[in-house]
Amino acid sequence: MEQQQSALSGIKILDFTRYQQGPFATVLLSDMGAEVIKIEEPGGEPGRATGLQNDGFSAYFEAHNRGKKSMTIDLRKPDAKEIVGRLVEGCDVVVENFRPGTMERWGLGYSDLKEIREDIILASGSSWGREGPRGNQPGYDHVGQAFSGVMVEQGGGPTQIPQALIGGFADQIGAMLLAFGISSALVARNSFGIGQHLDVSLIGAMTAVQAMPITRFLRTGKQIGFEARRAATYTHYLSRDGKYVAIAANTQRFWVNLCGALKRQDLIEDNRFSDPFARAENKDELVRVLEQQFLTETSEYWIEQLTNADVPNSLVMSYEDLELQAQMWDNGYLQEIISDTLGEMRVPGPPVRMSETPPKIQGGGPRLGFDTETILLQLGYDWDQITSLRDREVI
Repeated sequence: MEQQQSALSGIKILDFTRYQQGPFATVLLSDMGAEVIKIEEPGGEPGRATGLQNDGFSAYFEAHNRGKKSMTIDLRKPDAKEIVGRLVEGCDVVVENFRPGTMERWGLGYSDLKEIREDIILASGSSWGREGPRGNQPGYDHVGQAFSGVMVEQGGGPTQIPQALIGGFADQIGAMLLAFGISSALVARNSFGIGQHLDVSLIGAMTAVQAMPITRFLRTGKQIGFEARRAATYTHYLSRDGKYVAIAANTQRFWVNLCGALKRQDLIEDNRFSDPFARAENKDELVRVLEQQFLTETSEYWIEQLTNADVPNSLVMSYEDLELQAQMWDNGYLQEIISDTLGEMRVPGPPVRMSETPPKIQGGGPRLGFDTETILLQLGYDWDQITSLRDREVI
């Protein structure tokens, strides 16, 4: 049986990115079949050392660099530019997340790359975007969250203590949108024969993920902020065994189904809760009723009752719970792979499923510089030249 190709099979990406936003974007593209050549400085990118364990495992590095090839090049050496030039000739996309101006100083800005390959796509991950008064300033995930308003939103609004989201949230959303931008640029090149320079910033990504509340604010001037319970029937409740059960009974049909699962037909007939407007007006009263109700049985009981009644629900799970769920494995959201350096591993799988061009994890995180000589040979260097480059610490 002929092996299926993934969506981006045949696409070659030159990856200069470090840390999280850029590297995870190229992981997503690797899962889609692209060949990703990660360029690292001698000693490796800083992400390799983040949370490093005695057995060489770094969750940070593995999550953001699996399935790539690793090449070590000292970009500050004069001969490095020639190597990169040869690489660019055969690559479709160059990805970087340095501070704006860095690639230009190395002679690798968009105009420089276009001289090598006219239809090259340069994708930049930035903190602030490339324009405006802060365009060339440094920034990281936490700063992006602070600037974007999401910490005030998560904290409950302007009068409350700001709260950050999970670490790396802006990086991960930025990575997804960077991968989306690269994929769109590849489609544009296929349609129009053009390359281009695209940029996705942390603050742009966080603006996008807050599209609804920011749109509401721009119209009304009000930032409502996070509410512990947005609605009495769209929240989670503590059950008798100390576990929480989440429900999303946000339509009249699901409300009726919820009352059936709770064996509380009286709630349907109660004028305080008879329709969505009444339930919103009397939210606190309904919360008290449902809090008491859920405490009467275990989470396992409620999950069964809610599921049988066709009410959207879930146990509020830890990662330990998540790992045991068949739903995760059956859809490939969790997978087992073999890493050349770490052996058998359980890892998050590609989030997109495709029937004809299925994505596939191409391996674990690469050994530092493992592919340097092989790639140089493919570029036409001979062993004497490679030895010379190594002796001069270019590679």
